[in-house]
Amino acid sequence: MRDVSKSYTNGGTVLALKEVNFEVGKDEFVCIIGPSGCGKSTLLRIIAGLDQSFSGQVLFQGNRISRPSSRITMVFQTFALLPWKTTLENVQIPLEVNDVGRAEARERALRYLTMVHLNGFEDAYPHDLSGGMKQRVGLARALALNPDVLLLDEPFSSLDELTAKDLRVQLLKILSDPTLPTNDFLMITHNVEEAVMMADRVVVLSPRPGRVLGELRVDVPRPRFEHLRDPKFFDTVDRLMEMLSSDPSA
Repeated sequence: MRDVSKSYTNGGTVLALKEVNFEVGKDEFVCIIGPSGCGKSTLLRIIAGLDQSFSGQVLFQGNRISRPSSRITMVFQTFALLPWKTTLENVQIPLEVNDVGRAEARERALRYLTMVHLNGFEDAYPHDLSGGMKQRVGLARALALNPDVLLLDEPFSSLDELTAKDLRVQLLKILSDPTLPTNDFLMITHNVEEAVMMADRVVVLSPRPGRVLGELRVDVPRPRFEHLRDPKFFDTVDRLMEMLSSDPSA
């Protein structure tokens, strides 16, 4: 991200993001945290190639992102499943759009549904699934394209805490699989403890307009769900909370 700024016009001009700069390295899980309305989700849509009306540059492996790509996929906060499609069909859609043959698309979709523990629900429709199950479908759909980069837009925020906790642990186990071709992860969250549990590094945004206040590398052993009572865990949470409350321009 190089000097990325974004404005909206709605009865006036609203500056959502201001000169955002950061990068995600290979084999790295980065979380972006910040208060509500600071432009986190807007930033993720820009990275995904879904929003081109911004200034600055977003580069992927040295090339400017100018449109959505199968190499960068996204898990949405609101699940974004087609209600008239089955679980299997929802996962197959992006594969078929990207010219993957029907037989291979089905095989891949079934493999990733098994990975997220939804085998047996292939023929279920979204209205038959719980919120956690819907998000598992969204995760399988995003991973089935074998992307280089996985974007996650507050993927657990609409779930109850028990379901969210279980899904965080399961996601981390999936992402630690050495056979998974996806290596780079960028997640938006407003939950500081969630960021510390998931990320190698956390980028902190200011209130609107979102600017990078700083970043912090998480020095807590993995798997983190086994170290939630580690003093390092709480110390990292405290340091991030201090960064969130400090705004040099205020």
